[in-house]
Parts: sequence; structure tokens; C-alpha cells
Amino acid sequence: MVSRSLPLRLPLTLLLILALCRSAFAQEVTVDRIMRIGILRDRTVKQVLVMPVRDVCSIIVDGQRKGDLATTDGLKVQVVGGKLDARSLNMVITGARQIEVRPVSAKGHFRLRVPETKMAERTYPGSLGVQVVGGALQLIDRVPLEAYTAGVVQAEAGKEHHLEYYKLQAVSCRTYALTNQRKHLPEGFELCDGVHCQVFHGRNRDDSIRMAVDATHSLVLVDPDIRIIHATFHSNCGGETMNAEDLWSKSERYLRATVDTFCTSSPHATWQKTLSRTEWLGYLKRRYGLGESDSAQLQAVLDYEPQCRDLYLGNTWPLVPLKHVREDFKLRSTYFSVKAQGDKVVLSGRGFGHGVGLCQEGAMRMARAGRSYTDILHHYFTDVHLVDITTLDFFRDEDAEVPVAPGGPKR
Repeated sequence: MVSRSLPLRLPLTLLLILALCRSAFAQEVTVDRIMRIGILRDRTVKQVLVMPVRDVCSIIVDGQRKGDLATTDGLKVQVVGGKLDARSLNMVITGARQIEVRPVSAKGHFRLRVPETKMAERTYPGSLGVQVVGGALQLIDRVPLEAYTAGVVQAEAGKEHHLEYYKLQAVSCRTYALTNQRKHLPEGFELCDGVHCQVFHGRNRDDSIRMAVDATHSLVLVDPDIRIIHATFHSNCGGETMNAEDLWSKSERYLRATVDTFCTSSPHATWQKTLSRTEWLGYLKRRYGLGESDSAQLQAVLDYEPQCRDLYLGNTWPLVPLKHVREDFKLRSTYFSVKAQGDKVVLSGRGFGHGVGLCQEGAMRMARAGRSYTDILHHYFTDVHLVDITTLDFFRDEDAEVPVAPGGPKR
């Protein structure tokens, strides 16, 4: 039906409706929704070389088909006088506003190289749109959702993980993409390819990831009101995740704190940073007005050992938000202790990332221990349900408001 293994607690009437809806989609849906991803957003690009892979690509210039690009050819696109100029072995384009390189095959892909840089060549699924924005090239990959999901899992999860872990990452990445698909609309695309959204470096080449994406095809996480959730994740929670409102000031009933004993011996479970006593106390005085004359205050900020995740340093006045300390000192997490050692202050931390939602290293270990991907998702996201997006599309009003992400980047 709609759910696959993850417990549902929905009203019986709604379950019956969803079952009828699912039967209406009995034939497999082969048309994959297209995502617009802004790529190479971490650099200023003035020229690129685009090459087809295995099949020819049509070249569309300002809405008109100009010709085909063979697999033995390449199209060099650059900015000239604020417009696009492009050249291949048998094609010359000048003064264009937009160029699209569109593979003839629906499952086609293209290679992308940035000349005169050290960036390795990348291969992307979908088609490439190019235009000039701010004197540089704006590159947009129009990529099917499932191919995009596979590419994100490869970039975010890495190699040689358990299949169940890849499955849960596929569901999380697909869900995150659909929840945040309006993040960059004013710029002409939906999501970027960096940590601001989800890291995406092109086509997936890992067979295990492909199998996981296929096994979870079209599945997303929703709350009891059948709204797609904010499927946030981070590297390591240090043994305990956070409530959403403790970080972003907005409560989400599925983003609740939970104990995680699986991540505490993982590579990013602990960290340490040493500061001078002068630097530490000077920072607290400048930023929060904390004086050195109050011995109780000094004790609180120089000998701080949290028993669980706190929101404020030492829980003393003036309040010092730990999330601000993390940002200002570029710490790995807000979960740390403070110990004065002579003229030094040592911050000993746990975890890596914001700590809300799914803990990647904890989930990896759960998968290796034999837990199913649905059980792991249910551990990190409270009272959620696994639903096919075709079912959601059947019910959703096209003008319905899309939920706004509770915070900035997911890290």
C-alpha cells in the first residue's frame, strides 16, 4: 500500500482512501519529476566545456533548436560582452541569452569541465541550462528526482556502507529536496549543489546506492497530517540529538531529542579545542558583558560539564547561547565541556553538526547491527510515515503552501 514497513497511525478512513488512491496508480509511474539544481555554485565560472556521454545532445539556443552535438564533439560556452558565445566542431553561436544542452535519451547525461582550473571533470544526469548572471555563467542541471537523489546520496554518504543505510539516506535526501525545493526560486532554480542545500557532484556510480534508490523509489517521509517533513541530518550527535526549537526556535513534533548510543565511538564522536584563558574570557566579556569580578560566574564558564545537551553555557547570567559560541569559534557542535588549565581553557566536545534529526554515524552503525532502514528512520524522526509521492500528488492542492525549512543549512 502506501507505507513500507514503517508503522502508520493514521485514521482508518484515510488509510482506505490512500489504498484506493494507490490502486489508481497501479501501473508504475515512469515519468520522473524534474529538479532544477544550480551547480558549481562555489566558484565564478566564465567558460565551460560540455560533452555528451553515449548519445548525442540537442543544442537549444534561446528556445530554438540549433543542431546536435555528437559524442565525439564538445561545446565550449563562455561569456562575451555579457552574452553567451559557444563553439563546437560544426557549430558557432554568438550573442545568445540562454543555451540548453539536452541529451536525446531520457536517461542521458553529459560531462562538464571548467577549462584552466584544477576541478576534475564531472558527469551529470539530465540536461544543462546556461545563462549569464552577474557577468558569469549560471549553470542549472535539469535532473530527474531519482537520479538527483542517487547523486546526493553518493556525495553525502560516501562509499562502502550497508545497503539499509543507503536506503534511509535515499529517503532522507529525497524528502529534504522536496521540502526545500523553493529555497533558490528567486535565482531561477530550486536547490544548489553545496552544503546550503545538499551536496551534489553529479551522476552516481555506486551500484549499492543505485539499488537503494530503486528500492525506495518515490518514497518520502511525512508527518501525521501527511505533510512532507524537514528530514534534516548531521554527521554525529555525540550521543543525544536536539529538539528543533532548541536550535531554530520553531518546534516540529517529529524533530524531538532522542538518545543515540550507536554513534559515541564513531570517528566524529569527540573533538577538542584549546584557547587561552584571556581569549575565552575576553570573548565572553565583549559578546555578553560577563565580568571577572563575580567568582560564581567565573566558575560557571571555566568549569562547565554538561550532563546532557544544554542551550546556554554554564546556565548562568548573562545567558550565553551555545549555538552562538559554536558559530563564533567554528566549533564542531554545541555539546561541549569547559575546563580551565592554568592559562589555557580546553573545550572538549561531542558530536559534529547541528544535532537535529538523523545522526549519520549512528544510523550507519545501526544498519551494520542489522536494523532495517525503516526502524532507523523511526528512531530519529518521531511519529513519521513513509509514503509514495504519487499518492501525495493525488491529494495535494497545487496552490497549497509548501512548508518552510526551520533553519539554514542542514549541517
